[in-house]
Amino acid sequence: MHVLEIVLQLSLVFVLCLGKLTASTTGNITMTGPTLEELMQKYNIEPATAQTSGPRAKLLAQADRMLDTLAKYKAEDELDGDTTRFWWAPQSVNGKRRVTVRYGGKVVEGLSVLAENTLPSVREKIETFRKLIDDSTDDTWAAEEERRKKK
Repeated sequence: MHVLEIVLQLSLVFVLCLGKLTASTTGNITMTGPTLEELMQKYNIEPATAQTSGPRAKLLAQADRMLDTLAKYKAEDELDGDTTRFWWAPQSVNGKRRVTVRYGGKVVEGLSVLAENTLPSVREKIETFRKLIDDSTDDTWAAEEERRKKK
């Protein structure tokens, strides 16, 4: 009986698969139903092209992400961690915490400061960095981009 159950299950799978597939006269197997392109049109989804944003846009996006993350924190101990994926250091030293601008996984040379180990102080430093970035242009970051290419 066990072998018969397996055969019946396989037959059911085959029938279900066959019901979802149709063979065209050229022998190509196609899915019945809408294509991905048709569904994308239906839901007005524009495919994204390769990201061509410059350093300023990347830095602004990072700054906003840092501020969004900080907004969720309730206490200073939430700043602690074991990685440098945020702009603030994963631990404080003598009541201070380093805040360093990064994008593309690298530190931006010269944009590192010490903040008091409090949420408001760290937030204030990142907000200041964001204002600096907002006032810049992609040309402002040309030297940083060149430095990154050399490494």
